[in-house]
Amino acid sequence: MGRPEINFADTSTRVNELNRFIFLLTPGFSALDLGAGIDSLGAANAASEQAVFEWSIVSETGKAVTSSSGMTVAVDGGLLKTRRGDCIVICGPMTVDRTISTELKSWLRQARRFGVQLCGIGGGSGILAMAGVASGQSLSAHWKQQPVMVELFPTVESNCSVFVDEGPIATCGGGVTTLDLFSSLIGQACGQTVASRVADQLLYASVRPKDGRQTQTDLFRFGRRHEKLATAIMIMRENLENPLSPSVVAESAGLSTRQLERLFQRYVGTSPKNYMTRLRLERARTLLQQTDMRVLDVAIACGFGSASYFSKCFRRYFGTSPHMQQKSV
Repeated sequence: MGRPEINFADTSTRVNELNRFIFLLTPGFSALDLGAGIDSLGAANAASEQAVFEWSIVSETGKAVTSSSGMTVAVDGGLLKTRRGDCIVICGPMTVDRTISTELKSWLRQARRFGVQLCGIGGGSGILAMAGVASGQSLSAHWKQQPVMVELFPTVESNCSVFVDEGPIATCGGGVTTLDLFSSLIGQACGQTVASRVADQLLYASVRPKDGRQTQTDLFRFGRRHEKLATAIMIMRENLENPLSPSVVAESAGLSTRQLERLFQRYVGTSPKNYMTRLRLERARTLLQQTDMRVLDVAIACGFGSASYFSKCFRRYFGTSPHMQQKSV
């Protein structure tokens, strides 16, 4: 798996404690997330030359679960009785609903009380928020899901970092970031040497700090061309609800307004103002498709002063009305 992002002291002694991971699959989960987690633990056992980790795969019903790609995965059973020292890894879909079953909520809350570590992969971060076990916590969410998390769960600090593993809850946005997170978890249990061996075994040589940003095409593509342009784009992304004027963005990025405009025209092909509007509209479409928010509420959340102006801009950009994009209830 990925290399650990925290400098843990290496140990030459053998690890005697057996760590149990319970992978909870929910419909629409990513098979990549599951495979990355389990293969990391298996590689860690091989690198440690002993069984440091064991794991089970479960579902809420005890029946097989279908992934987002249509793969059906058999499970070992239903929700297990947990014990202190366990880690529940929730593999969830990239959609956020408002509710989960009472049984699942109770299981997760009880596990939290018993000292079980909770780990959300991909949409698993949203399930933790829905269960009410993450209030006041910082959660890493997929960059496409994070705006929805912000609107639906105001008591949770959602961000687009590579992963978060501080305290009793660990999260990542899924995909390759699962490797980064499990690298850290393995490093904590076995030391950095083992985690590095796991990275080599899985041919995962890219080391990313946990507080880095997830890959976002525009941000990183432009960053390789001009660092201050990438900074300006990051500032825009972080202020979509209260959009900043080009002059304020420029000043924050260490540029003049004219320099900012020239950079956008050269590398992006549009003005800073138009680019900011595009970012706000794309976030608005995500909220419309994945939440039950009213059009007016979405407009306000994305920095538009009125529903009518928002609808006009939305139709101009997407060729359809916001109402046509709303999530089916």
